[in-house]
Amino acid sequence: MGGYAANYYIEPTFTSDIDVLVLVDSDTDYSKIFAYFTQQGYKIVNLYVVIDNTQVQFFPSTISPLYQQTVINAKTVPFRDTTTRMITAEHLVALLLVSYRPKDRISQLLKVVDENSLWGIVRHYDTEQNSIFQKLKEILGTNK
Repeated sequence: MGGYAANYYIEPTFTSDIDVLVLVDSDTDYSKIFAYFTQQGYKIVNLYVVIDNTQVQFFPSTISPLYQQTVINAKTVPFRDTTTRMITAEHLVALLLVSYRPKDRISQLLKVVDENSLWGIVRHYDTEQNSIFQKLKEILGTNK
């Protein structure tokens, strides 16, 4: 997810880290990720694991149901001589609406999403504390 996922769907731009969304059942399972990398000798800086001089941040699917569904709905895509899982553009936009930072290029990503699918995701995971539905309406200038 994050900048690398955005680069998959729209014109690439520089990103200094890699964000990885991981499917875990609990915070205990999530902490095992850091224990593993520490045991393997990797450096941990704040919330990042430094792998080959690249900061990698792991986000647990336990953050919210939206994060969990994002992992479940990720699609398999080719990457060099292997495959990886990539979140859908619609789920990426929904996640970016949660953080809602100007640098996230939401308007560019809106050009490649299935609008009906996006509205369905946004309606389903909208919360009073962080209305991604309202944010999307504002970006699109619509009364949907």
